[in-house]
Amino acid sequence: MLAVITGASSGIGKAIAYRLAKQNYNLILIARRLDRLEMVKNDLSEYPISVDLLDYDISDLNKCKTLIASLKSNKPDIFINNAGFGVYGDSLTVYTDKELEMINLNIISLHYLTKELIKIMDKGTIINISSMAAFLPTPLLASYAATKAYVYSYSQAVNYELKKNNKQVNVMTVCPGPVKTEFNQVANADPKMKGITVEQCVDSIIKGLNKKKSLVIPSFKMKFLRFIMRFVPTSLILKVSHKVQSKK
Repeated sequence: MLAVITGASSGIGKAIAYRLAKQNYNLILIARRLDRLEMVKNDLSEYPISVDLLDYDISDLNKCKTLIASLKSNKPDIFINNAGFGVYGDSLTVYTDKELEMINLNIISLHYLTKELIKIMDKGTIINISSMAAFLPTPLLASYAATKAYVYSYSQAVNYELKKNNKQVNVMTVCPGPVKTEFNQVANADPKMKGITVEQCVDSIIKGLNKKKSLVIPSFKMKFLRFIMRFVPTSLILKVSHKVQSKK
């Protein structure tokens, strides 16, 4: 069995790699930081699996095309689109180039990889990491939330199409709330809301994978929040969201 993970050098991607290694999946781990990947590979040396490393910048579409070409003869059972980042700040002051870099990675690369994978995979699971921000416009994380809304909407719709066409590939969308990773450091934010651990998040992902779910929202608190948001006017959601984000 083979699992491919983007953004595998830290956070959720790294933790999933460890978990799948314990289940004897061979791994292809992808990230920009080769030194970090080599540390992960060294940690996994106790398992009887192969671990291949690719120091790819997935925001480069040419790298995505190279990856897909290599997977045509080595089809994955699981592919995890985990690479992504956020940009925190008022849209008037956030650097546009940084936002566009984020859009390339969070949307364009994920879209391309998902679409090309469903063409070459006979069966298996594609896991697309979205966010709770997908369910609400988020001031001070405006562009990030918009990218994750795309990931959620696209992944859910494609998964439905696959089921209607009897294709044995499941596209599972994961929408975590705050998770204790490097995300906030990269986004230049200092969150006050307590997040779940990476291990708790991965527990939910693995359970969803085993049950072939189409949507996973880690933690009861976030599931309840999504339920409540259905009955709250967008104007109030925006006000509360801005207040929460302003505390970062």
